[in-house]
Amino acid sequence: MTIEYDATITAGPGTPVRVTDEERVAALRPSRYCPSDRLTGMALSHFGELPTALERVRAICDYVWRHVRHMSESSGPATDAVDTLLSARGVCRDFAHLVAALCRAVDVLARVAAVYAPGLALMDFHSVVEVALDGRWQVWDATRLAPRPTLARVATGRDAADIVFTTVTAGRAVLRSLEVRAVSAGDLPVDDHDGLIAFG
Repeated sequence: MTIEYDATITAGPGTPVRVTDEERVAALRPSRYCPSDRLTGMALSHFGELPTALERVRAICDYVWRHVRHMSESSGPATDAVDTLLSARGVCRDFAHLVAALCRAVDVLARVAAVYAPGLALMDFHSVVEVALDGRWQVWDATRLAPRPTLARVATGRDAADIVFTTVTAGRAVLRSLEVRAVSAGDLPVDDHDGLIAFG
């Protein structure tokens, strides 16, 4: 079976969306790939004294960017945020899981999003984090591999278990190839990966 689709998406920075009560509960609890309860001691010792949620998020993203090496094929389907922290390497989903878990461990609501990412070298689906700041969702990418203003959301959930692009419920399926191509009209914007950006 071959599946192909084309889409034109109007993306760009948007107005931050308000966090719902249901999202608030899910985005603060540990999940399969983001065991924040196992990272609480480390998170509190490194980021817990910072006075605002924004300062904690910036420090967490900077820490992950500086201490985790982005490496293709460096993790597997069972790799969680603790594994990424200990091995200090991973792919974009591992960065997103570690950021989300550390944020949750210091009481910052966080969830993971799968996105199209124009500007991404070695184009593929990409994973980033949304955190709640002042009750509204903002996008962060500790890999710093693509400008956030061009990201287009595909799916959002607690972690990768909620945002997979396909699921086999019976039998066996082998993915022989996957090609993702996301381009932006015009030049890519500059992103300092420090300011506030929301999905459009």
